Amino acid sequence: MVERVVRCPFSVAHDYAEDFFAGASRGVELHVPIRDLGRLRRPVRLIAERRPDDDEPGRLHDQLDIDWSAGTHFFPDFRGTLRLRIESVATTRLSLEGCYEPPFGPLGVVFDLMLGRRIARATMSDLLQRVGDAMETREAKFLAGGSSGPSGITA
Repeated sequence: MVERVVRCPFSVAHDYAEDFFAGASRGVELHVPIRDLGRLRRPVRLIAERRPDDDEPGRLHDQLDIDWSAGTHFFPDFRGTLRLRIESVATTRLSLEGCYEPPFGPLGVVFDLMLGRRIARATMSDLLQRVGDAMETREAKFLAGGSSGPSGITA
């Protein structure tokens, strides 16, 4: 799991996160900042869907299901969950966790134990960093009065 606190109130955080993923669904390049390998980049198909709150039926403010596919066996498909929780009046905690199946059978499992997990964690961190940056940028523009706020509402 990777986490980050963003300067964005929970009341608009889901709208901002969904907007980020709506744009990303048209194509995004995930970066894998692994010191030993340089900086790998791979375009992926990224899908996010809002999921009902498990604790409060009928409420959609719990999490987003995240799926990405790189379309190659070298980068496995990923299924995860992005949870958004109130951190303070002005901030939201983002938590991303997920799983993937290492490619190439037993050889892939060995690679995963040696390096693959580090790559997966770095990729998740990169995605969470970008989501958080986009949310903070959007909120800052809204507060400055020069841009649309949540769901296209103009300040």
